[in-house]
Amino acid sequence: MTITMKGLQAAVRSMAARLDGVTTGDLAAFSHQDGARPYLFVQDGVIHWVVEERGQTLHHRTTGDLDEALHWVALDATRSMATRWELGQRHRFPGGRDSRIGWLAKQVDLLRRLDTEWAERFRAGIPVQCPGVRLEDVDAHPLT
Repeated sequence: MTITMKGLQAAVRSMAARLDGVTTGDLAAFSHQDGARPYLFVQDGVIHWVVEERGQTLHHRTTGDLDEALHWVALDATRSMATRWELGQRHRFPGGRDSRIGWLAKQVDLLRRLDTEWAERFRAGIPVQCPGVRLEDVDAHPLT
């Protein structure tokens, strides 16, 4: 099956519908963007993920796998949602606490709602992506 822009948009909308509180700004756009906001387009059945800032391309990756592209969108959207959530919860915790623990815990939680494999892959990468953050702290962080 050839991937089309219409099919990609429908898949992203369907995935986003499973995330309470997601906003349009959390999701990758479907037209050219600047300001480091990712956008997607399909060319010859290949999905392109592009991030540009001030006319410079910061990231450009491609895939022919719709699930992989949805994974990219999910990672970006859930990070945006999780950091916003953590900021709103910050007053509940002692000053000087590593705020990454809260947003990482929330991001794992949000990803689990979409795909448990995505969540576990993300969780497994935390020690490399965020040196100094312990998985046991992320796992124990209260989400309510």
